[in-house]
This record gives sequence, structure tokens and C-alpha cells, in this order.
Amino acid sequence: MNEQKTIQLNVINFDKMRAALPAEYNIIRFDSNNDCNVHCVYCHNERSSELIELESFRFFLKEKVLSVRQFQVGCVMEPTLDKRLCDFMEAVAASPAPPRHGIRLQTNGILLHRHEASRMVKAGLNLVTLSLDSVTGHTHKDLRGGTSLSKVARNIVEFRHACPDVSVCLITTVTAANIDEVDELVSWGLSEGVAGFRLRQMFHDFQSQVVDHEKMRRLEVTATAFAAMRARIEASFAGKADFTFLGEDYLMQERSNILQRSLIAPQSDSNPSPASEVLGQS
Repeated sequence: MNEQKTIQLNVINFDKMRAALPAEYNIIRFDSNNDCNVHCVYCHNERSSELIELESFRFFLKEKVLSVRQFQVGCVMEPTLDKRLCDFMEAVAASPAPPRHGIRLQTNGILLHRHEASRMVKAGLNLVTLSLDSVTGHTHKDLRGGTSLSKVARNIVEFRHACPDVSVCLITTVTAANIDEVDELVSWGLSEGVAGFRLRQMFHDFQSQVVDHEKMRRLEVTATAFAAMRARIEASFAGKADFTFLGEDYLMQERSNILQRSLIAPQSDSNPSPASEVLGQS
């Protein structure tokens, strides 16, 4: 049986996946809710109030998952909006086939303090990927729908102190508004013990019915500018953390892959993409 399968499990395809045959998975990326508390200017995702029931989720884990290498909570939406976040993680840990490489949490960090860090760690949380676009307050606020930088930064710092053994990586969408501020963000992250940085060129889907295309055009970054930023960061911070740089074309393809995984059966994924862990939290 092919173990190299990846699924985006969410309200769109959950009923279909409950009816599917049991399978072995490389990665399961799971959204229990279909909403977010931030309206980033570059977010292409449609939202709703739908939720996945906890008992139905437990059934899926028990009856449909033969094995899984890694489980990620939060992919396209914001998992900390769901008060049951710890319950879902504990269900994963207690399942007949708990993830061999632990649990990841992908979040914008605003509500991270509302969830018990000790419960998440006990369930197997070993990596938090957190969206942060700038350590300049007005830039972060403009890009991320009025988000309070101070609250996000405080939650990162407090979580690092409470859970020093859980790695934290920052996800940054690089736009015309923040491309010159990436160095400062990396410096701050390193000072707080951040282990990795995922820097992605903003992509613009011109067919989207969600984004403001006029704003998006103003924020676009050329491949040349993105490459120059990459060279600058690598020259300044080489060896100090794990860096991943993802271009627009690559991310557009991964967006298409994620949509496919949400709507149809699991796809073969012998070379799991590093982009897929960073696309959801815009």
C-alpha cells in the first residue's frame, strides 16, 4: 500500500473522506473550522461558519487512518478560533495510529494564548508555524487586516518561554510593503529563539473573487526583487536558522494542489512540498 499520500481534510471533503477506504498517509493537514479572524489583503480563501464534529473526527482517525507520518492542525483557516483545538490534538494523539513525527500547529498567533500549551505539548505538538509579516506595527497591520503586532509578538514570546522544546517557525508573505523589512523581522525572530523562516513571494490569482485586485497589484513583487531579497538574507543570516524561499509560480501551483486535495481523494505525494505547510495561514 502506498504510504506517500497527503490530504487536506476540511469541511469541504470530510464526509467524502469518511466514506473512503482506510489509507496510510504521509501528511494530514486538518481544518476543524472554515473561518479566520484576520482578513489579510492577499488571502484568497472563502470562508463559512461550518465545523467538523469532534466525534466524527475521532471516527475518521479510528476507522480510516492506518498510519500517518505527520499531522498538521491548521492549513487554510485559523485553528485557534476553534475552542476545541486541544480536544482535536488529543484525539489525534489517542488514535490507533498517532503521527510518527508529531503534530504541527499553523496559526496567526492572535488567539494562541487562549489554548493550554501544556495540553498541546502532551498531545505531541513539536512545531508551531506562525504567520508574521513585519515587526513594524503599521506594516503588519496594513497587510494583515488590522492585526495587533504587539499581541502576536507577546504570544510568540510567551509560548517560547512556556514550551522551549517546541520549535517555532515564522511564515512571511513578501510584498512590496514589507520586502525591505524582512531583515529586521529575521533579526527579531532569531533573538526570540525562532528556528526557521518561510519566506514566500506574494502570489496573485487574477481569477479570485475574494481579494481586492487593485491592492494586490500595488503589493506585487517581481521575481528579480524577491531573488535580491533572498540573496541579502542568505548573506546576512546564513547558518543562523532554517530558511525556505518560495516563489510565486511555485505557490500558485501548490494552491492548485491544495484545492485538489480538498475536493478529491488523497494524492500521491512522494516528495511532499515545503510550500504546502505555509499556504494556509495567509
